[in-house]
Amino acid sequence: MDLKYENNMSMGKNNSMSFMFAALGMLVAAEFFSLSRFNHGVEGMCLSNSWLGEDYIGISLISLTIFVSISSLVASDDDFSADKEWVKFFSTILLVGVMCIMVFSMSKVFFFYFFFESSLLPTMVLILGWGYQPERLQAGLQMVMYTVCGSLPLLGLIGFILVNTMSDSMLVLHILGEGSMGDYNLLWLFLFLGMLVKIPVFMVHGWLPKAHVEAPLSGSMLLAGILLKLGIFGVCRVLYFSGTPSVEFGLMVMVVSMWGGMICSLLCLCFFDLKSIIAYSSIAHMALSLAGIFSYNLLGWMGGLCMALAHGICSPAMFSLANYTYMCSGSRSTLLCKGILKGMPALSSMWFIFCGLNLGCPPSANFFSECFLFCCIMGFSWVMIIPLLSMCFLAAGYSLFIYSSVNHGYQSALLRSHQGLSTRFLCSMVVSGVILFSMFINLDVMFL
Repeated sequence: MDLKYENNMSMGKNNSMSFMFAALGMLVAAEFFSLSRFNHGVEGMCLSNSWLGEDYIGISLISLTIFVSISSLVASDDDFSADKEWVKFFSTILLVGVMCIMVFSMSKVFFFYFFFESSLLPTMVLILGWGYQPERLQAGLQMVMYTVCGSLPLLGLIGFILVNTMSDSMLVLHILGEGSMGDYNLLWLFLFLGMLVKIPVFMVHGWLPKAHVEAPLSGSMLLAGILLKLGIFGVCRVLYFSGTPSVEFGLMVMVVSMWGGMICSLLCLCFFDLKSIIAYSSIAHMALSLAGIFSYNLLGWMGGLCMALAHGICSPAMFSLANYTYMCSGSRSTLLCKGILKGMPALSSMWFIFCGLNLGCPPSANFFSECFLFCCIMGFSWVMIIPLLSMCFLAAGYSLFIYSSVNHGYQSALLRSHQGLSTRFLCSMVVSGVILFSMFINLDVMFL
């Protein structure tokens, strides 16, 4: 009976592997096709009907959502293959992806807010249902409290806009130009607060590292790859339908995000948990992306969106590498998992590639986005040069710290004998690296 059960399991794994390979191949082709098919002559959103709208930001993020959702299934060997309730696991990830796709395609302000907040529910189910530690309940509670409390002022201001304009269409509000909050910086802060919590900006970031540590691999990949992009996308949409806030407000957001990103980069050198290091590096990268968008410059707009897309592929891959290292060594601590280079050189090579991508090696999309952001942010204000250069230096520091800590040193006694890298895992890593190194070909899609 045991042999028969193992044979059935292996046949199921082979079928799921073939399905994943086919879906992954179709996804990569669809992503590049969707980027190349966008009409550069259209400004703003193109409404396909009264509810749905698409533009270059939405199309790019929808493609990213599909890619990260499939990659999270491909890389989740334990949760997807071994779990008896894999149907529920698959359905939860599918629901997160559908909710995010609805956010990226909505042209109505109210429905945008509804799906923006609804994406939290399946994410919390993923953390509570497949998390590893008892503290996952606290992590889910913190995530809900932070995001819901930050979004309540946004809901009130959306109601105020609907009463004044008698319409919740983003295109209509953009044409009328009546959704602006004027020069009241406090109202602008309330309007953007829900987005800043989702990014998250320093001082409202406390929920993210806790959620990453307690979430399963797929939860961490979806958080880093998709859910953090909801905040960036929300900022872009609010700027589209409500106008541009004052330069003083933009400078305030840039100062908080840049100096907060520098502090988070410093904290990356103080932690020993791989997931915590990658989570705080995500906060630093998103702070840089937000600063580029609030520079009110076309080059900064492009750099911020390119940074968000590149981070949405690179960071989930690093979480996947951290999980595979945990499977081999039994620990995520950089003090305990040593000598991966000697035990598993293929895994070590993947660590080398994605640590290099994380610090912005050319000709990756990370490198071009950082170049654009450096130019526009330093052109906006010379005050930003200190945190900007510090973040550049510290990004190289913690990326090299991760690689050297995990791969070098004496081989840990906890390192388990392993048959080798999973084919599914290897495929997802290779496809992610190819997309990051070839994305610069389509960088012109960000210019409008």
